[in-house]
Amino acid sequence: MQLLLRLYGAVRGLRTSNDRTNTVLINTLSSLFLKGISILINFILVPLCLNAITEKEYGLVLTITSIVNWISFFDIGIGNGLRNKLSQAIAENNPELGRRYVSTAFYYVTIIFLSILVLYTIVHPLINWHGLLHISSSEVPELSLCIYIVIAIFIVRFILQLISMILLADQKGYLSDAIMPIANVITILLIFILYKSGHANFYNLMLSMSITPIIVLIGYNFFFFNGSYKFLRPSIKFIDHSLRKSLLTLGYQFFLLQICVIIIFSTSEFLVANLFDMQSVTTFNIASRYYGIVFLLSNMVMAPLWSAFTNAWYQGDISWIIKMVKRMHFMNLLFLAVNICLFFAFEPLVKLWLGRSFHIHNHLALSLIIYNTQMIFNNVFVLFLNGIGRLKSQLWCGISGAIINIPITILLARYTELGLTSICLANIISLIPSSIVVSIQTRKILSARSGHDNEL
Repeated sequence: MQLLLRLYGAVRGLRTSNDRTNTVLINTLSSLFLKGISILINFILVPLCLNAITEKEYGLVLTITSIVNWISFFDIGIGNGLRNKLSQAIAENNPELGRRYVSTAFYYVTIIFLSILVLYTIVHPLINWHGLLHISSSEVPELSLCIYIVIAIFIVRFILQLISMILLADQKGYLSDAIMPIANVITILLIFILYKSGHANFYNLMLSMSITPIIVLIGYNFFFFNGSYKFLRPSIKFIDHSLRKSLLTLGYQFFLLQICVIIIFSTSEFLVANLFDMQSVTTFNIASRYYGIVFLLSNMVMAPLWSAFTNAWYQGDISWIIKMVKRMHFMNLLFLAVNICLFFAFEPLVKLWLGRSFHIHNHLALSLIIYNTQMIFNNVFVLFLNGIGRLKSQLWCGISGAIINIPITILLARYTELGLTSICLANIISLIPSSIVVSIQTRKILSARSGHDNEL
């Protein structure tokens, strides 16, 4: 009972006279609502897609989307670097510096991604996608062209989505969080129309899922850069190459961390496709989405803290940071309890979701619970360290985890009877160094800055 009271107090305690805390609360509640809608739409999208195309084709959609998303990390961390630097400029009330950072970031991101498109245009005829994805040319004859078009669309998206980082830097994450729900609503309407009209197929689904975020992002850029963020609107005359070092030094560290994230988190579908089959990709994705909903919920609660931590750090409000970290620990216990409830309610809830029975091994379910709990635990510390730009320890842990991740996955998949659980177990092992280091580093930094030891 005492634990429940403390958890309730942690949530209720967010509401204070502190402006920064109130901003976090607004962002958190808005994020819960908006991302909740997005999650609901994504859950509706799965059975709709499975009715429109085969499980194998849907597995291919998931795999291609996962691979193309890797490209987003090749902004060499400029997006996250911009987020921190712009947040600092806002905290220090320096709008002109903020505009120079925004203009410079847009310049370099555009150059990088257009270069990637040119490079891929040159090499794409040499890539045998059918062989890489273990699918015959008779099943998806225009696969290579489809992937090329999707990559071109995604590259435009990656440039436009810098507006999201600007909103996050200004602690208006709720506006950033609205992007995907709006895009997802349009996507599901398009797919529903295609399904009902008899035109639903692999190619149309890929195009619908790829192009809708761009439509929303174009609207966002036009609206905000001609409205409340006109003072930050990117301009050629505000490109400042002298800011490149400060933007990219932090950006390079984020970039290397993101590469590690790709290897540990974003290669799962690709590894499942190669070590097992496309049907297994669908199975793994459905199970991951089901148990991953708790991590998504935790991320909704915690995501606004990144820029809030940056703001508090540069304004010297260390006691606020310590208080928020402690509150998030109590919230984590609640998230674990929800995950345990999901385990026991798996079959009826998934049947309600998919409209048919769906089974996975208990060891896969338990490994997903451990994996998500581990990520939630790490996230509290990672958001603080990211917010203040202390990335080196994370970087070394990420590199070590990335090096061992794929070899461990292959060993477990080939030489044990764990099946899909081997994918999740390898991720858990790869994250252990980070789990230890980020918690210790956070404790040391806050203790040194506050002048006394803190129990975090």
